[in-house]
Amino acid sequence: MAHRQVDRIDQRDDGTIVVYVQTDSFKPGREVEVSGYLLQGYRAYAAFNRNMSIPFDAKPGETVTLRVELPAMGLKRRKDVTVVVRVAEAWPTVLEPNSRMAAQYKDEGVEGLKAVWTAENSLGKGLGD
Repeated sequence: MAHRQVDRIDQRDDGTIVVYVQTDSFKPGREVEVSGYLLQGYRAYAAFNRNMSIPFDAKPGETVTLRVELPAMGLKRRKDVTVVVRVAEAWPTVLEPNSRMAAQYKDEGVEGLKAVWTAENSLGKGLGD
């Protein structure tokens, strides 16, 4: 059974493609990863992976449409196109060097450890480290 999270694909005059992906599963402002592939028969194939944001002005549970732009493809206008798409929440995190934790892990017997990076609020992070 086909799901209709992709309800439209446009091919522009220059051959570039726009895939319209619908989702209602993420909170406004969240970064999501949109990945998948588009194919037509055996000749046209494009894989894609984009990080995109759910609009801040979307209401929780509201269906939003994300536009995924793809390079030019030689799609035949009278043939079916298959799109497989996945939308998943992305969790970008900035990690900072943490020499204190590296020393602690070495003291605990962790071998071959060269460096440690931790998130700002990670357990064991000392002030000024």
